[in-house]
Amino acid sequence: MITDIHKRFEDPSIALMMTMDINLKNKQNACYTNTKRTFILTLGLVLLTLTVMYGTTEHFSVTATSVFQAGRLPAIFTVNVSRTFNQIINSSNSEIYNLTKIVAAKSKELANKTFNIIQGDSRNNKNVTIVKAEPVPIKTDNISISAKVKTDKIVEHVDTIVDTINVMHVAKQNDEQDPVLTNKEVKTEPKMVTNKEVKTEPKMVTNKEVKTEPKMVTNKAISLEFPGMPDPCAKPRRNTGVQDILCMEPPKFLPDYKNPCWMDHGVLRCLPYFHLIGICKSGTSDFFKRLLLHPDIIPNKGIFGKEIWFWSWKRFAIKDRGGRFKYGMTLNEFTNQFKVDILRTSVDQNGYHDKITGHGDPMDVWDRFREEATPQNTPGAEELLWTTPYAVRHINPNVKLLLMLRNPVDRLYSHYFHGGYGTSSQSFHDHVVQSIAQWKTCTSKHSVRHCIYSPQEKQAMKAPIYTSFYIVHLKEWLKAFPREQIFIFRNEDYSKDIKGTMKQILNHLNVSIPSDEILNSMEALPHFYETKKKARAGPMKAATKELLLDLYGSYTEELARFLNDERFAFKD
Repeated sequence: MITDIHKRFEDPSIALMMTMDINLKNKQNACYTNTKRTFILTLGLVLLTLTVMYGTTEHFSVTATSVFQAGRLPAIFTVNVSRTFNQIINSSNSEIYNLTKIVAAKSKELANKTFNIIQGDSRNNKNVTIVKAEPVPIKTDNISISAKVKTDKIVEHVDTIVDTINVMHVAKQNDEQDPVLTNKEVKTEPKMVTNKEVKTEPKMVTNKEVKTEPKMVTNKAISLEFPGMPDPCAKPRRNTGVQDILCMEPPKFLPDYKNPCWMDHGVLRCLPYFHLIGICKSGTSDFFKRLLLHPDIIPNKGIFGKEIWFWSWKRFAIKDRGGRFKYGMTLNEFTNQFKVDILRTSVDQNGYHDKITGHGDPMDVWDRFREEATPQNTPGAEELLWTTPYAVRHINPNVKLLLMLRNPVDRLYSHYFHGGYGTSSQSFHDHVVQSIAQWKTCTSKHSVRHCIYSPQEKQAMKAPIYTSFYIVHLKEWLKAFPREQIFIFRNEDYSKDIKGTMKQILNHLNVSIPSDEILNSMEALPHFYETKKKARAGPMKAATKELLLDLYGSYTEELARFLNDERFAFKD
């Protein structure tokens, strides 16, 4: 090339300048190529390490605001952090806070190191000397031993990435010191980290190492808690934003409390002693209001002192109104809805805390439509494997369950108007016809259980006919609880004999029968609620009633046989 330049320019000084200009451009191009390669390789290593550590999970992005404000990184540079703390450790808020500080500090160190390398490479021919950052001191006094062990593993992986970047930068500096270094020489440079070297780095966790982690359980494990079910903690679960209650350590309840309560890092927490699981529009609010007149039963902080909406709705609320990802209600937040101060201060002469609390969410018996987001469930599966009853049983195994039923046809009519599905008896008829046709199409291709609990089928039906298949819903709960733990009663019997029904339920709850004065007060309360939209719509059409009786007939008869009680055929 120099010979060609001499031929074109007889003046040697001009030829020399042209040669220097060409060399400078070649060096700048090589610098840009090496910078881009380093940046891409670094990001690839970060993503690869996070993938090996946590598997495929749902992520959310956290912008490193503090780093931007300090002027260390450009505004377009963001740090993606996999939110796996709920799976790593179920601990107190203070522990999670300290864990966050540790990983955030290490992430900041990694981000600054990457940017300094890129910034140094962009300075053309100037060599940049970068000294390896010292470990960031973090105070871990408030973190439990188990949390420290798991945190150390995270920090170790982040340190490995930082070390790898340091080695790559040394190789980059050597590249810059040799102005005529070819691509081939870059690949064979002794200080360059090859793929093989990265895999054999002592601190790097390989796929094989993750699989042989001593605490990992194989997929073939069987649940000891729920016979016939796989171990819910036998394999990595999805991080869906729903708290993994099935794999939490159940609390150890205090023996001097009748209500299930325990101490959590100095904080008294309580779960409900009883749980009214349903069903909507069968008189559950009316019943609950009367039950709360008992002096030993404490209302909760929810709607009517009754409804919290945790198990079926709020713990699965993983999107905000704008459709953005968020985390659902946690078990600790659920326990905050109970009046623990009253339970703590109510003590009998023997020092025993004898008062109880409960809750009643009438959708819990039938609403499974969000449960695909349970960490153990497989998206798109034909049927749900793990449902809410298992989670309730795992965390509160001795809870007293109550189920209030009503004639399935009459109840559905009230549910239809209460839920705002329509405004007239004619619209109800039309929607029932459409929904039954949808039901028949579905059951010709899928199981009954699939058609009742499929979110897609629910959306396709204009009337909520899936709610009144009582025997199917009951069997879901009986997969997790013994029959004697659920007290099942009818609205029709309760309405005729309030005091008699209340005595039966109090016996089931192992609560003393109150005085006649209190029982009379329970009976004298006015009817709590009436669906006004249904009253305006008038009675159900006879043709609609016949369609529904035909739809539910075999299921109510099966319920009566199952309970060995003809009343639950609802022929009265």
